Amino acid sequence: MAGTGCASGELVERKVQASPWHFWQYFQPQTSCYYLYALLEAEPQADRALHLGAFAETGSLAAQLARFLEEPHTTVALELDPDLLKDWLAAPATQPAPRFAGQFGTPWSGYGIKPIDEQQVEVIYAADRRHEWLGVFSEVEAFAYIELDYDRRRRRCLIC
Repeated sequence: MAGTGCASGELVERKVQASPWHFWQYFQPQTSCYYLYALLEAEPQADRALHLGAFAETGSLAAQLARFLEEPHTTVALELDPDLLKDWLAAPATQPAPRFAGQFGTPWSGYGIKPIDEQQVEVIYAADRRHEWLGVFSEVEAFAYIELDYDRRRRRCLIC
């Protein structure tokens, strides 16, 4: 693992053998949380980037990484703009880290995560034509809540 200290936190590449994905963990000192990012560089038009969560400690981050490697389709992951992630990775001290915010699933069936301030996000669950406000959380709490709720709903699904 290569580490990079930057003015706003600590960026560490997490190397995984036999995976086409590249992973980075970032410690955000202002919120005392870790972020996990994944980048798949295929071709310039086909690159993918994911935000794999916000965590209170590296043990939970490692468990999420293992889950993503073993069961990527059951893992909470937010799509990121690959160019945005690449730009940030190239110069992490010059701009804020991509936050755990965006859409998991679709706007019609999934979780919307919207920043409220520097430390909190609002989470809304949508299913068909109904929306359910789940609350305002820290990013770590939001990730944990979404993962637990998603796993519960997935296990009850008769289609899956």
